[in-house]
Amino acid sequence: MNILMGNIDMKDKKAVYRMTKSESTQVKDLERGLSMPVDKWCLYEEENSKGELQQVLSFTSGQQKVSTISKTFVRSFLECAELMGEEPFSVVITGGETKSGRPYVNCELDCD
Repeated sequence: MNILMGNIDMKDKKAVYRMTKSESTQVKDLERGLSMPVDKWCLYEEENSKGELQQVLSFTSGQQKVSTISKTFVRSFLECAELMGEEPFSVVITGGETKSGRPYVNCELDCD
């Protein structure tokens, strides 16, 4: 496992474990339109069951930990995190259906 970026304290081994190994809710299972304040987050790489490296984004919102491997969601989340820097922010869970009829998840900065 390789942590690529985030706002967690890398010296806090329990925080690293929580963000990378503990159970989480999958973004795809969240209600569309839900606004979630982002407390801690990290993007890391790990080997999947096929032996391939994949990027995983996890973040906490209150006591809930959420994670995803959706490239669309990760890209949008990182844009929000980069824009906001050290300022607190929330993301709104969005998504829809692709032209081929497959569901997808995304997020956008909650500006309200």
